[in-house]
Order: sequence, then C-alpha cells, then structure tokens
Amino acid sequence: MNNRRDFLRLGAGVLATGMLPTSLLWASTKVKRVPALVIGGGLAGLSTARNLKRLGIDSVVLEARDRVGGRTINLPLPGGHVVEGGGEWIGPGQDRIAALAAEVGVDTFDAYYSGAGIYEIQGLVSKGLLPELSLQQGFSFSRLAWRLQSMADSLPLGKPWKAINANYLDNITLAAWLKKEGASSWVIDAFRIITRAIMSGYPERISLLWFLHYIQSSGGLLGIALNDNGLQDLRFVGGSQMVSINAAKDLGDKVHLGEPVISVSDNPTGSVEVQTPKGTYLAERVVVAMSPADTLRINFKTGLSAQRESLVKKWAGLTRLPLIKHSVIYKKPFWREAGLNGNVVTDHSPLQLVFDNSPQDASLGVLTSFLSAAEVPGMASKTDRVRLIPQELSRYFGSKALDTTGYVEKDWSTDPWSIGCITPLTKGILTTAGPALRKPVGRIHWAGTESAEIGCGYMDGAVRSGEHAAIEVHKVLKAKV
Repeated sequence: MNNRRDFLRLGAGVLATGMLPTSLLWASTKVKRVPALVIGGGLAGLSTARNLKRLGIDSVVLEARDRVGGRTINLPLPGGHVVEGGGEWIGPGQDRIAALAAEVGVDTFDAYYSGAGIYEIQGLVSKGLLPELSLQQGFSFSRLAWRLQSMADSLPLGKPWKAINANYLDNITLAAWLKKEGASSWVIDAFRIITRAIMSGYPERISLLWFLHYIQSSGGLLGIALNDNGLQDLRFVGGSQMVSINAAKDLGDKVHLGEPVISVSDNPTGSVEVQTPKGTYLAERVVVAMSPADTLRINFKTGLSAQRESLVKKWAGLTRLPLIKHSVIYKKPFWREAGLNGNVVTDHSPLQLVFDNSPQDASLGVLTSFLSAAEVPGMASKTDRVRLIPQELSRYFGSKALDTTGYVEKDWSTDPWSIGCITPLTKGILTTAGPALRKPVGRIHWAGTESAEIGCGYMDGAVRSGEHAAIEVHKVLKAKV
C-alpha cells in the first residue's frame, strides 16, 4: 500500500465483497515487469491477450473474479448440462466471436425456434410467427423501422458523435422521436419490447443516437429483433462461458484470477504502475478491458483525461433495469408438443422475455426469462421468484408450467464486479464523451464490447475490441524496438 487511502479503498472495495481473504492485504509486494498488462478476464480481455501473444507480445491478464468469462457465465443443470446466466447467442455477421470459438474448440448449435411464438401487446395475446396486429399498425411500425434503419446506416461507423446532426439525435429520446413522427401507442409499446429485451431500458430514456449506433453496429434493426436467422440464432455447446474458459487455458499461467486491480498510475518514468492486493506490476502498456462503469472501482491516480472521467461517471450513474436471468427447469420441453417454440414477447408482463433454453438433446426442458426486480418488487426475493415465475409462465403455457423440477438464476444487480449486464445509454453522453470509449489516454488503452465499432453490446463486439486494442499496443511497442 502506498498510503492510508489505498488501504481504505481496498478494505471497502475488496473485503466487503467477501471474495478475497484478509491475508491478501499483506501479500507480497514484489514488483513484476511485463510488456503489457490486461485488466479484465472476460471475452474482451482474453481476446486482447490472445492477439498480443499472436503478435509476439507477452502479457498478463488480471481478473478480479475467481473465474473468467465476465458477463458470460455457465450455470449448472442436472445431467451435466449448463444454461447461460449472461450472454449466450450469436448470429449472422458475428464472425469474430465465431472464429474465436472455433479456434478454442467450442461448437455451436441452432437455438430452438420451431413452432409458434406467443405475443402479448396492449393486453392482446396471440400466437404465431408475428404478433396479431392491424394493417395500420403493421404499416406504421414498418415505416418507422425503415426510417430508423436509414438513419442508422447514415452514421459514421463506430463514431456516431461525428454525425452532422449528432447533437440533435443525442438529445432526444427514442420515444420522443417516435411520438414526433406520429407513432401510435401500439408502435411505441412494440419498440419498448425491443429496448427492454436488448438494452434493459425504456424508449423514454434511451438516446436516439445510441439506439441508432446500436442498430448500425449490430447489422440492422431486423437482426436484433429477429430470433431465428437473427442475432439469437446459435448457441454454444457447453455454454458461452466455454469460449473464455478454453481461451484462458491456452494462455495458461498468464491469467491471474482473484486479483482485482486497486489502482493505476501512468508514471512519467515510462511505465504504468498497477497495484493489486498481491503486488505491483510495471507495464509498458495497459489495456483496461471492462465496461466503462465498472472501471469506476479502480483508482486511476494519474492517466485519465477529463473526457474519460466524465464518460465513466455518467455511465455509472445511468438509470438501468437491473436484470435477473431466471431459468425454470422441467422434465422435458412440454411446450414443443403443443407446437410452441417457448418464446414469449410482452410489453407489460413481469417477465421481459421468455425463450426455450433447453439442452441440445432436449433431455430437459428449460424456460429462461429476463426480469427486473425494479419493475416487479413482488419478485425481489429469490424465494418469491421461484414461486411466482412458474405461475406467470402458466398464463402462456398452461398448468404444465407449474410442474417444475428446479431453477437456476443469475442476478446481475447483485454481482460484485459488474454494474449491470446491458447498457441503455441516455441523452447527451455520446456527443460529450463518446470518443473516450476507445481513445487511448497516455499508455492506457480501452477494450470491452461497449467500445466496439461493430458488435457493440454483444460478445462479438467484445472480441473485436480486444483485437483492436492488441493492434494498438503492438503498433506502439513495435515502434519502440
């Protein structure tokens, strides 16, 4: 420790989580020198380290958790199966995560979409390929969806803040723009379904510029809205976390688990000093591969620009729906026998989204749902969720939905190392601080899915951001040789 402030920061920020023993406070302070240091052992950090290795640069990955994978995590099911508690799907155009998975020996399989989906919009429940809607509703939604797609296509790729009308787009919400364009309440509710599912936020709070950037980055509004042949098309054999687990195995002892970073100092002497409970590292370059909000727990003593500090504080202060991903287990996927694919899309139910998450061999049935205790205080406790979610599912799937055999869940609102799982960026942040998402500050570089030009918010974006950061570091270090 350098001073009392560091000691107090460690005590409050590390010991309070209960994840590290007190003895680590007095661990060795031996200084280790490395060419590059990567902070974060999720897909972005592991992608960075793998690509640095490929480019001939040695690096060490520091991960605060006792596991790799970041916002991907496998939850165990009976029979040796798993279900994802975080990110899980990939789709057309997401070739970088697909390539990484193939490199580390993780296969994919088709998510289950055979049969009819269930839709509930403004109290009307319908079944089929699409929700039941009037000709006028369909025309209005299609017209505005086309407008949004055209606007997204016109943005500078990965740099929406450089758009000619960026200030206007960033200072109006998606809902306000829809109303201005004459959208009916049905159309706004339809977009609310989309934003709740993919951004964990409401159209009334989300910056139109962020929404357009998200559309452009992910390959289009149709891709993020569709399941089959969309960005929810494929799942990973063994669960999405296997990609990180296998990638970390390739890096061996270069990945340090249970080692949260306390402070970072970009010193004028030519190296970046990084302190952890286990010691001190001196690196020529550091890549912080984390969500902007999550970097707030690190004490950047020097090395941050005012714009980066503004970005982090605004990101951390966002109003978001804290997500819980809850999976209910059944003896078999009984809904398939009724011609249903397990999908439920709704605009007001306690469950934001429901889908069939059964193992590939269908030896178990699994219905997974997203919900937020902020929206449904009656489901704030795990005990209440276990009791009430099957009741909610029975509204759509009948009494068989009550005959459960178990459950697993991941409550991201209580995760000690991630401030949320998905980001609903609000007005005014992109245009004032957007460039700081990926612009290096001194010897510190940034990675993470939110910083990706392509695939922002998805696993593919995380991998791409790591590739980009590795190229940046390699370019600088190579020039010094």
